[in-house]
Amino acid sequence: MCKHYFEKLLIPGVWEITDKPDGINPYVDMYLIEGSCRALLVDAGDSNDDLIGYLRKLTDKPIDLIITHGHGDHTAGMAQFERVYMSNKDIDILNTCFGYNLDKSMVLDLQGGEVFDLGDYKIEVFKLPGHTYGSVVLLDRERQFLFTSDSLGSGTLWMQLPHSTPLEVYVEELHKLEKLVEGMDKLRLFVGHDCQRLSILGKQYITDVLILSEGIVAGEIVGTPTEDHSDFFGGLSASYGQMSSLIYKPNNIFIG
Repeated sequence: MCKHYFEKLLIPGVWEITDKPDGINPYVDMYLIEGSCRALLVDAGDSNDDLIGYLRKLTDKPIDLIITHGHGDHTAGMAQFERVYMSNKDIDILNTCFGYNLDKSMVLDLQGGEVFDLGDYKIEVFKLPGHTYGSVVLLDRERQFLFTSDSLGSGTLWMQLPHSTPLEVYVEELHKLEKLVEGMDKLRLFVGHDCQRLSILGKQYITDVLILSEGIVAGEIVGTPTEDHSDFFGGLSASYGQMSSLIYKPNNIFIG
């Protein structure tokens, strides 16, 4: 029995799987997308439990794993999968910050532009560097689903980390994302930490994150110091609309 995982069927063939590792750390969300031929798991959670065994209760299809970014709370179960896709740009984060011992041969590099054909649905991969340099999002165009994990945060967005891009870079990438989902008026976002989310998130959330990021870059918005003053996690926190706390470092706003 897997004591850490709890699923919620969102629509037929798409599950939100919440990982509750220890009752102390924030809950982490994964997503299982099942097609007629294959299945795709988005992220691998924070618990060292039998994730594959748990998924087999939900689907008998071959399962590929996509890691959206190289943080340990989204990668704990990755060694259980034969095919793991992740940007090579984030391998060093897992090795240096989370004690992994990965090399490039252990994952299939995500560069953006990949299309995963599940049979009756296709899932497209797009780069969204910001939270980490290798962050990606996954788009189901037909159903207007965007799986973002931590790339846009979950109402809270960490951009203060030593491996986060400058906010100026992030703004450029957000403009590309807005153009990508233009016309998708029913777009729904599926984020990485459901426990932080207060409402269903759609296109407006992307716009809110962009307006806030642009305001910080332009100097029109200045955050307030976070309670955590450590070099790694501390910074300034600013809010706008549905983005309740974007945390950033004043010295990592501009390129160069």
